[in-house]
Amino acid sequence: MELSDKWKLLESQNIDSGLSTIRFESDGPLEVFLAVDEKSSHAILIYLPSTFIPKFDGINNDNLELTFVKKGHYLQIKLLDSDFTSLFDDLIISLIDSIKNTANAEDASKEFITSYIKWSTFFTKTLNKKLSKERVIGLWGELSYLLKLIQVACSSVPIDNILKSWVGPFGATHDFEFSSSSIEVKTKPLTSWMIRISSEYQLENIDQKPLNLEVISVIESEHGLSLKDLFLKVKRHINKKSGDVTILLSALEKENLSEERLSKYSSFLFARKRTETFNCDVEHFPKIKASGLHKAISTVKYNLDVRELQEFRVSQESY
Repeated sequence: MELSDKWKLLESQNIDSGLSTIRFESDGPLEVFLAVDEKSSHAILIYLPSTFIPKFDGINNDNLELTFVKKGHYLQIKLLDSDFTSLFDDLIISLIDSIKNTANAEDASKEFITSYIKWSTFFTKTLNKKLSKERVIGLWGELSYLLKLIQVACSSVPIDNILKSWVGPFGATHDFEFSSSSIEVKTKPLTSWMIRISSEYQLENIDQKPLNLEVISVIESEHGLSLKDLFLKVKRHINKKSGDVTILLSALEKENLSEERLSKYSSFLFARKRTETFNCDVEHFPKIKASGLHKAISTVKYNLDVRELQEFRVSQESY
């Protein structure tokens, strides 16, 4: 039975007080139950071994709380804001996954609490800061590129390593950093030839690794994908491969975004039409570099005409 079906079953049962529960089948050493109260608030119960006693009675933020129920000797994680229902399901899957290979019940209990603390930071309301359409397009391109990396990666490549390569939201010089190369992603409307370079470092090789510029040309289409569509596709791959969803959530948080807030941009639907990759390390590639500027000059921004870059193109895909 799917998680969503379990919640529907629990919510269909009328209760005046207390909790309605259903066992969550798992391979770990701890007994786990899903629960709802009389207000249909979702919760998860984790029964602890008698030898393990948490050093707290409760940990909570505005939208999520963790309580140690001494009478039953179990932990209860309760969702306080239904806007986070989908994220709460992700939390449950991650918590169960974190302990499934732990044979010792006491070690599993400790790991459970550690995982909860990491996840709890995402159950906060993000700032009500609206992204510009230009930034939405930029993020769309980066998420689209991340999804492509995941889809074409060999099965032997850990998905968490791919997720960690997306460093642009954390203020890194380039959008994607790998052990042997770097990628700067720029996304533009198909009808435009210009891309915006936002600093004198963006196209400069600063760590002796090959640097490529990936230019994604898109159209707005009712058959296209939104930011949330891309997020959900990436999340499905992460869950399928037992990856760490919090890596993706941390990147979005840097943009003041969450799965809930991504829905606000669902009217922006884009489809790829062309992807071009350019070698930025060629000597005569047109770019402004920090190493070539006088120390009095900084915070350089400029437009680059993609039509003038064709001699530096190393690959192209049309869709």
